[in-house]
Amino acid sequence: MKLANLLIGWVLLLLSTAGCHGYTLLETPTTDGFHSKLPAPYTRAVVWGGRSDTVQSASTWLLKKGLLVVDQTKVLQAAADQKVSLSGYQYLETDVLRMAKLVGARLVVFSNAEVGTWEALDWSGGFPRSQRVYSATIALRAVDVNTGEIEWSGKAQSTERFSNIEEGVSLLTCHALATAWGMRNPGSVAPENICPPGSGLMTTEGSRHHATPAASTKENLTPSMNN
Repeated sequence: MKLANLLIGWVLLLLSTAGCHGYTLLETPTTDGFHSKLPAPYTRAVVWGGRSDTVQSASTWLLKKGLLVVDQTKVLQAAADQKVSLSGYQYLETDVLRMAKLVGARLVVFSNAEVGTWEALDWSGGFPRSQRVYSATIALRAVDVNTGEIEWSGKAQSTERFSNIEEGVSLLTCHALATAWGMRNPGSVAPENICPPGSGLMTTEGSRHHATPAASTKENLTPSMNN
């Protein structure tokens, strides 16, 4: 009887503590980055990458910083006119740079996203339920279409798994760009107003959302990678 009561008490304690946790993006991802020069306002740029959410987040961030972002479709049209293939993942970056120059861009911001996916049990509601969670690394670098020089580069990596892929990619993209532009230092510490959750964009005011630590009890340890 004492053993049964002990087991029941342990289960109740586990449920009560697990209910306080869920899968959320870490407040401050680990980042790295540098810049040799930053673009002037109204610089025309193309954001190029395989994941549309990363491209969109980076494009919006750069637009907020005063750059003119040329849509990928114009680059693809220029490539079609020149009979150059930029489809899939087998394209040459030199071709992207050449087509971007044809549409009047000075920079190409190449984006790369590595996303791992797991099925895990979430106890945040007090009872286990299956949930898809992610980890991700977002890397971006800006290349001058005329010289091929890398003007700036930034990378952000999540250190905890999270469930909202759209917000997660947006925040990681923001932190990668903020590090590349020198608006936060590389590492795991950043000013509270850099990339508030819910926007994924740079801001000059506002407060940070305090996320709860991620909890995990059972998961598939083989991630799927998406570029």
